[in-house]
Amino acid sequence: MNRDTKIKFDFNLLMSGTWVLDNRKEDKIFKFEKEVGAGKVIIYNPVDIPSPKDSKLLDYLMLKAQEQDWNNIIVLPTLSQICKDLNILKSKKTVERLKKSFEILSLTRIQFCNCFIDNGILEHFEKGQWQIINIGIVNDYGFLPVKGRGNPIQVKVIFDKNFISICKYSFGYKLIPYAPINGLRDTAYALYKWAWRWFNTEKGYGERWIGNGKSLVEWYRNELNSMGNYKYPSEVLRRVKSAIEQLNKNDEVPFSLELKEINGNYKIEIRNKKREKETKKEIAFNKLPPFLKETVIKLITRKKKIKNPYGFAKSLSWDEIENLLKKTAIIKIPEDIWKNIEFFIKVSNNEKENKEIKETLLSSVSTQGEALLIIDKSKLGKENPLWIYLEDFPNWRSTIHETTGYLKNIIKS
Repeated sequence: MNRDTKIKFDFNLLMSGTWVLDNRKEDKIFKFEKEVGAGKVIIYNPVDIPSPKDSKLLDYLMLKAQEQDWNNIIVLPTLSQICKDLNILKSKKTVERLKKSFEILSLTRIQFCNCFIDNGILEHFEKGQWQIINIGIVNDYGFLPVKGRGNPIQVKVIFDKNFISICKYSFGYKLIPYAPINGLRDTAYALYKWAWRWFNTEKGYGERWIGNGKSLVEWYRNELNSMGNYKYPSEVLRRVKSAIEQLNKNDEVPFSLELKEINGNYKIEIRNKKREKETKKEIAFNKLPPFLKETVIKLITRKKKIKNPYGFAKSLSWDEIENLLKKTAIIKIPEDIWKNIEFFIKVSNNEKENKEIKETLLSSVSTQGEALLIIDKSKLGKENPLWIYLEDFPNWRSTIHETTGYLKNIIKS
């Protein structure tokens, strides 16, 4: 499965959630109700309320429906392949639990009371626009034996048509990376979905106040769909901190979360994790002018035998590039001088050296009209003809600039 795969999630599904946390079996409660603005959402099931484990199967079903153009009837791979895709070990017990998840999804309904956002969806609903939206998820499913070794079984799923309409026609949605989902524990999974409601992908940032004291407990229940009977904020904070830690350690989660306390109130900040890495690594080399890129490549290949020096260079941070270039210097030659290159280029009896200097100057003219000559500092001894030659022209030769100083100007630009 492609690690970059993303699922389209309508805001209504993110708002309502398709799971319930901390379901205590002894309570025998098969209905979860939460406030949404002036309205409410009810998730109910006559047999068993859906857990994050069941919701993860639904995410997988939505992914497969998306691959099949949101057809309300889809055929899945074999049960063995489904287990593999969900990162669960196939056994008699896990297959039975998987079948139970299908049953739970087929019996679950979600009701939106005065809080459903149209998003261009309602015109596609079978029964028109309602004030109370009542949808199922899976209408029916079946296990189909197919030919093959080990008696493989495929799964056929028939979605509720209104549910598929929400997925297919919505223009108010988020594209959520699928890769992290199956590896997340329950609270981290719920927090991952919650964070996508408030994370602005264009700005790479989002934040949300989650309250204090009693309101913090209410936030946890209402926003993460928890049926846990928590009385103290410390219980909630412990679970939230653990979930944040798990999400931040997961490289496949594109953002990082930070819990902050300000005057007794708590908020969660969401930042783009990948953008921070790219700023330090790949962009550094890409931002260099061509002549400096070539210098970096030469220094890399001189020092190490690397099969892909350009790939290695792109992995370097600004600091690493600066350290690599510390043994070099940049000499700036004004336009009126380098244009008379034939007049002064013969600085030694070595024709090869003169040719290399000439080619370097001609290939490294900057936008200001000056030429920039990169020189290995180890060759700048008094015995070097080039050094002696430059010393003879103090009226135009600027001091030798440290490459690191030149880089700082590039970064600023």
